[in-house]
Amino acid sequence: MTGQGATSRKLVLYGAPDCHLCHEALATLRRVQRLVPFEIVEVNIREHSDLAERFGLVIPVIEVGGRIVAQSKVTEFRLLRHLHAILGSNR
Repeated sequence: MTGQGATSRKLVLYGAPDCHLCHEALATLRRVQRLVPFEIVEVNIREHSDLAERFGLVIPVIEVGGRIVAQSKVTEFRLLRHLHAILGSNR
């Protein structure tokens, strides 16, 4: 195991395959991932009825450490601010 711990550096992207905002959010996450290392876990809410009920049409939703940090339109600035606060700024 590494010192950073895989679970603390995991980011969950809740979305759906036909969601253009979800595709944009994933591209944003990949850009930010170059600056702050983390693992991206994609979850299709349509495969989980509880998640589909929970999030409905308000996707994408990004969760880090059990906290929702962004939804709908995801910006790099906002995401970086949350990631640095939650994960720390060390690389």
